[in-house]
Amino acid sequence: MKRLLLTLLGMLLVFGNAQAAAFDWDIFANPSARLKNCLLGHLDEKALDVLSGGRPDKRRLRKKVKKALSACGNLGKSGGSMAGKLIPFIDVHAHLMGGDFQGAAEKAFYLMEKIKIKQMIVMPPPQTFNQNIGDTIENYFSIVKDSNGRLKALGGGGTLNPMIMRAFAEGSVSDQFLNKFVERAHEIIKMGAIGFGEMTAEHISKREGHPYVSAPPDHQLFMKLSDIAAKFNVPIDLHMEAVPREMEIPEKLKFRPNPDILKANIPGLSNLLAHNRGAKIIWCHLGWGNIGTRTPDLMRELLLNNNNLFMSIKLNKSGLREVLPMGMGGMIRDEWLALFKEFPDRFMIGSDVKPSARGIHKDSDRIPKMTSKFLGNLPAELAKKFATENAERIFKL
Repeated sequence: MKRLLLTLLGMLLVFGNAQAAAFDWDIFANPSARLKNCLLGHLDEKALDVLSGGRPDKRRLRKKVKKALSACGNLGKSGGSMAGKLIPFIDVHAHLMGGDFQGAAEKAFYLMEKIKIKQMIVMPPPQTFNQNIGDTIENYFSIVKDSNGRLKALGGGGTLNPMIMRAFAEGSVSDQFLNKFVERAHEIIKMGAIGFGEMTAEHISKREGHPYVSAPPDHQLFMKLSDIAAKFNVPIDLHMEAVPREMEIPEKLKFRPNPDILKANIPGLSNLLAHNRGAKIIWCHLGWGNIGTRTPDLMRELLLNNNNLFMSIKLNKSGLREVLPMGMGGMIRDEWLALFKEFPDRFMIGSDVKPSARGIHKDSDRIPKMTSKFLGNLPAELAKKFATENAERIFKL
């Protein structure tokens, strides 16, 4: 009897998991008017907005949604799998994680095939001088070389960025240190890098062991790097929380090593952009952020004043919803769409996906759905530019 009960329990677990896996959350990406009206009889608009990003994290909401969908009957039948709707794109910002870089690359290739990424540009994360994770561009080049063009690499996050952070902390740059910085930047390009990244001017810690990394974007070494990038006609990938003016850090981020007060960095970014107009700066992670200040109005002002500023778009649910370009049903919010139409040649897709040999981070699973919805809801000409054409031009792919 005990064996029979265990067998029945196992069958129930398997059946339950199969049912959960079979549920298609993509039907909420762009629901029909009839389905939307029906759902609003059971859910509020905030819940539908959450559903536009795929499977919600909260179990209570998932149960409520399934009940609502059941009440809506045939209106909720899925129109097919995501595979037929994916728009091929170039991912200009990704990482190989975990130390086993070959294993991470294999997972990246799997993801690329699954969601139709034509090419992926990988790079070390931005590090500081008191870290010791050993993630530099040297880890990538044999993998990139053997990838048949599927992977390209940026360098500097593991060496140049720590050098900038050390120089800022020490308050000076000797001639010897400057020469060493320039030599390393040239070495990175000679190794085959197609740009510098991931660099950072403001990286906020989100948890224990996650570093706070900060230096003014117009620091002497950032300026020197822009001269080198212009010389070789390659871009700089820059991670930077937008801090238009000195501000108190949000309450939920008030822990060490984060500071209590964030110093303004938008004036410094403007100085960096003006220093050498031949240097292309790609400000990564548009549509994502931890402090909610990277607004369409601020981006418009910077793009109008700086024709060498470009941006890559990161779409997942780990940032603040108020800076996400997508609203209810996966539609693009009006203020963001207006910005995209105004600057069609300045935006690309940079997912920030982090495959490792152990697998693909849970947030990465949402990237194909959200990126596909985003590209699919853009006007066709814009989608083409954002998906491939702008990246091909800026990186000379």
